[in-house]
Amino acid sequence: MNMRYVIGLLITAGASFGIGYALRPAPEVVDGSQPVAPAASLVPAPMQSAADKQAVAEQMGALSDAESFVAKYLRNGEISAKAMERAMSELLAESDPIKMNQMMAELLGQLTPENAPVAMQALQGNVSRDPSQFYLSALFANAWGRIDGEKALDYMKDADGMLGRMGSASALSGWALDEPDQAMAWLESQEDTPQKMIYTAGLINGLAKSDPSSATEYLLSVPENNQMRSRYIDIIANEQMKKGIDEATRWADGLSDASLKGDAFTDLATRYTQQDPEQAGRWIEDRATEPWAQDAVREVADEWAELDPAAAVEWAGGLPEQSQGDAMAAAFEEWTESDPTTASTYLAEMPDSPTKDHAIVGFTERLVREDPEAAMTWASTINNADLRTEALTDAGQAWYRQDQEAASAWLSTSDLPADVQEKVTAPPSRERNFMDAFRGFRN
Repeated sequence: MNMRYVIGLLITAGASFGIGYALRPAPEVVDGSQPVAPAASLVPAPMQSAADKQAVAEQMGALSDAESFVAKYLRNGEISAKAMERAMSELLAESDPIKMNQMMAELLGQLTPENAPVAMQALQGNVSRDPSQFYLSALFANAWGRIDGEKALDYMKDADGMLGRMGSASALSGWALDEPDQAMAWLESQEDTPQKMIYTAGLINGLAKSDPSSATEYLLSVPENNQMRSRYIDIIANEQMKKGIDEATRWADGLSDASLKGDAFTDLATRYTQQDPEQAGRWIEDRATEPWAQDAVREVADEWAELDPAAAVEWAGGLPEQSQGDAMAAAFEEWTESDPTTASTYLAEMPDSPTKDHAIVGFTERLVREDPEAAMTWASTINNADLRTEALTDAGQAWYRQDQEAASAWLSTSDLPADVQEKVTAPPSRERNFMDAFRGFRN
């Protein structure tokens, strides 16, 4: 599974909901035939029983017929700051998620520069009590950014924790939707700090929704040493994919930067394979010999193997030589996770070949978590000396970190070269980059 979606719902939450958004939309059609499920909902899933579904339908009917939630707080067509405080109190006290979202959609449409700070202050207190409600703050931050971007960002910069870091990105995303030039000017005035990387993600998110060409142009100006650069391309790719794979492919093919082009195709490969793995396989085969497409090829194999591992392995085996190894390893790693017995049987029946060597690499990468000694045994059967050393080292390190005593005992009786044993027992690198800070948000 591709684990590159670091920003995920945290940055895009507010931008994903328009001010008039009330309920989750129906699936959209990307390629004319395959419906694509919308992005993961930030609203608790509705109950599934027939009786509950009927109750929900009746409730929604009642809501549509009832007086608007905000009507009692409106005076001269606006909600004052004082009235907003009362409205937020009522919204946050609502326990029915469907009704709360109806109320929220109405209230988002009534934000003004005067009442928005009051709403955000109420939400900030709510999030401190229940962090799972952070998405509400992201929605309001985005809406506030659309009506008063600079004030919204000033507020978010002073907020603590996740609200300050990610809510500011959502506010900037909203600002970029309606006033991209002002949003870009504000961002350029900020100091080059790790927080600015998050701001940039918010800006690109807003630009990608309103003007993908501007979003792409802005991304190309981001320095290559920016550790978030490959994540930014994912944001644009997500928006392009909503227009269909043909449009998304034209956009990705037009990227002049080979690194970003590879990242874009990898992202599209993930999404397309989840929709239609066979079509995705044929789609990426046309580019399988391109150096920048190797990660995308691997991603197709990875995602396809989650759905049909045998088919993914068969597909990987037919790829050009330069792409086959990584694809085979990815497919077998996924297959081993879902059905290690069948994967090992298939692997045992494969004739010795470079393809099998790579398959064993993927097999041992996953097997070491469950049966490290067996993984080491399998890795030692790889014919290619360099690949064998790499696989033994990786599997050995994983085992050593799981169970140092058992791994050390095995190593003492093994015939592994001294340099390989040293690599296995070497302490893990303590180097961390900026992106590590986001892994907790994603997982």
